[in-house]
Amino acid sequence: MDNNVTMIKETVYNLLQEPTRENFIDLWQNGFGEQDNLDFKVEWIDYQKLSEIMLGIVNAGGGAIILGVKENDDGTLEAIGLKKLEDKEIIHDKIQKYLPNNLEFTIGDFDFTNESYSKIEGKLFQIVFIHCKEIELPYVWMKDSNEAEVGCIFYRRGTKTVKANMQEIKDMIDKRLEASYGEQSRLQLEEHLKQLNTLYKFISPKTYSISAFENLFNNLSKTVSTNAVIAERSNPNYPEESYEEFIAKMIEKKKKKIERVLDLSK
Repeated sequence: MDNNVTMIKETVYNLLQEPTRENFIDLWQNGFGEQDNLDFKVEWIDYQKLSEIMLGIVNAGGGAIILGVKENDDGTLEAIGLKKLEDKEIIHDKIQKYLPNNLEFTIGDFDFTNESYSKIEGKLFQIVFIHCKEIELPYVWMKDSNEAEVGCIFYRRGTKTVKANMQEIKDMIDKRLEASYGEQSRLQLEEHLKQLNTLYKFISPKTYSISAFENLFNNLSKTVSTNAVIAERSNPNYPEESYEEFIAKMIEKKKKKIERVLDLSK
């Protein structure tokens, strides 16, 4: 990945993680054109077409659609601004019917009417943030239409939203499997740590010498009748290792298991 692509992704990532005006300005000032994870629209477009773009972006790793910005033929960006900020809940409902329930997106308002930011002073913008969870890939189309049938998988290829080919679908499935393995490992680790914590509760952090109990034992022995005869013999069912020795051994085994989950054992 070249430095320019890396910078683009980092800037979009910052905007996704913290959609502040400052990060929006950073994206604007760098003059990024449309990329796999970034799209610009002068105004709100047909919601079905917008949903296709969103699916293409999420299947390519997530990103954003910025409304109120025009990309010229030479790749430069022009801050047109929106006439008004649309009701986010209404837009959300109109878009959602085309999208799978597991696709998460948010809409952010950016109002610069009372602030001076050079070319975007006095302008209104809205951004659709599309959040990708690799464990959910691929995200599929949910409504039959003239453009696509239910189950269609859209993808961003450069600046175009297209139907994914077999290699792109395979790449998405590979990412899902890798994310699933990571999630399973995380759950395994949490369970192992809980079990280790439980084991520690069954063993004392301190030991006591026999001398600490000698006086108590002597006093108790005096209360036993001298006429009583106590017969002692070994219990064949008593384990060779003590209870605490067994717990200590289980603790060491559990530690080794956790090391394997963390890929620390060599």
